[in-house]
Amino acid sequence: MAVYFADTWYLIALFDPHDAHHAQARRLDRVTARDFIATHDGVFSEMLAYFSADGGTIRRRIADFVRARLVDPAWYVGRGSDLFNRALRLYSERPDKEYSLVDCMSMTLMRERGITHVLTNDHHFRQEGFTVVNE
Repeated sequence: MAVYFADTWYLIALFDPHDAHHAQARRLDRVTARDFIATHDGVFSEMLAYFSADGGTIRRRIADFVRARLVDPAWYVGRGSDLFNRALRLYSERPDKEYSLVDCMSMTLMRERGITHVLTNDHHFRQEGFTVVNE
């Protein structure tokens, strides 16, 4: 079983049928269906914020998805202020990069859990030596 980190790009593209990368994310979802997926609450926060204006059905569907992942044994969801504080260190150590704090949380969690492959199109992960999986 492979282990992947799910970035915000992947999750938004997976649920937004109008996203230019929707078909690509759906293929990745099928390919990784039997694998272990990790993410963190910062990624979910970005995803929930993205869909917040959509209201109604999609908003409930996204909230249900997040709740289900929090208890899904095939998913690990990092949470809490400790991850935030550890990521803040990476954020401050890379003033030459344009990494968001959520990116730094993701990279920190990936390093700590030995995850090398990330479902994203964000080049910042390549800059830190991770393998970007988006095909």
